Amino acid sequence: MKTLFFTAAMSLLLSFTVKSQDTYKVVDVMPRFPGCEKLDIPDEQKKQCADQKMLEFIYKNIKYPTLARQNGVEGTVVISFIVEKNGKISEETIVRDIGAGCGLESLRVVKLMKKKKIKWTPGMQEGQRVRVHFMIPIKFALT
Repeated sequence: MKTLFFTAAMSLLLSFTVKSQDTYKVVDVMPRFPGCEKLDIPDEQKKQCADQKMLEFIYKNIKYPTLARQNGVEGTVVISFIVEKNGKISEETIVRDIGAGCGLESLRVVKLMKKKKIKWTPGMQEGQRVRVHFMIPIKFALT
């Protein structure tokens, strides 16, 4: 019997620093998933902590789609969204889908952040809060 296994990791489109209609891809301080801001640790450790908190959120809420499991579908889905100046997320979209419901399930979990009113620590550029384009790859694997 195959055991379900999926991993997720955060990734950014780092090909270039650009401002596009007031939405940045790379900023001085990248947005962070909540849960670590009150810790008295350096920013890099806060980022690592926030990444871990986001992975925990994804692991807790994602379900390997039955159709994908039955058909042995594996691979990486990429979800894109904007972290707004107020820490809310918007414009959630599937950038890369492997089919069999994996893209829709990944999108559902990202949209769940909005439904649960999870507010990120916003990105900062030159001391100002800015909108930041964020991408999350979510890997589905049957082992």
